[in-house]
Amino acid sequence: MNRLNRIWAVWMAAAALTVVVGCGKESDGGAGAESASASSTAGGEARCEHEIKRDTCPFCTPSLVESEGFCGEHGVAEALCAQCRPYLKAAFRVKGDWCAEHGSPDSQCLACHPDLEKNVKPGEHGVTTPAGHS
Repeated sequence: MNRLNRIWAVWMAAAALTVVVGCGKESDGGAGAESASASSTAGGEARCEHEIKRDTCPFCTPSLVESEGFCGEHGVAEALCAQCRPYLKAAFRVKGDWCAEHGSPDSQCLACHPDLEKNVKPGEHGVTTPAGHS
């Protein structure tokens, strides 16, 4: 009978573990959503999937690219210039567009892509830094 009790206890433990793990997955999904929601409103400002303020994200708000002009100093649209707007670096990392060796978006890395140099126009600069984005 002692052996039967052990088998029964192991079976119950396995069943309980299955329920806990199953519930944990649901729970994690909910907590993950809450966690994502919490991080997306960190500091009271909505953050997008690119981990920056939604209203300053040129990937979520493409109209920013046209409306904010061109950064001639770095040869890219001002709204996408990670050199002038360091907060964009997180977005480029999330998108997988990152050159770790040179610390810039790969799509803007002049060291890796010297052909991008033709886009650089010193002195030509779009909107500097919109209010509240410093």
